[in-house]
Amino acid sequence: MDRVTQAKTQFRLEQWKKLIADCQASGMPVCAWCKQNNVSEPSYYYYLKRIRKQALENLPVTVPEEKLVSFKKLEVQTPIADTQAAVIIHLPSATIEVRNGTSQQTVEAVLLALKSIC
Repeated sequence: MDRVTQAKTQFRLEQWKKLIADCQASGMPVCAWCKQNNVSEPSYYYYLKRIRKQALENLPVTVPEEKLVSFKKLEVQTPIADTQAAVIIHLPSATIEVRNGTSQQTVEAVLLALKSIC
């Protein structure tokens, strides 16, 4: 695109930025504002889209930091068949049962593991 065409395009976008700002500041529906100001409604939306696209392209790009996933090794004890679970937690991909007599250390490890994944 040559410099003259670029200048014309930029000038036209600046004009439309003002028109769109006026429309939004008026508080009127777009269709009513366009009729009142002899503006084509399809043109209004065309330039609104172009201006938004240009604004997005000018935003600084930030890359989010990756969250590191950590796993904690849990010692699993063989469940005792005749005892009832004191606590049962159902998750979409697993069920956790904490039985009476489970050590405090095991319960804390399970809760910490849940906290890190939930």
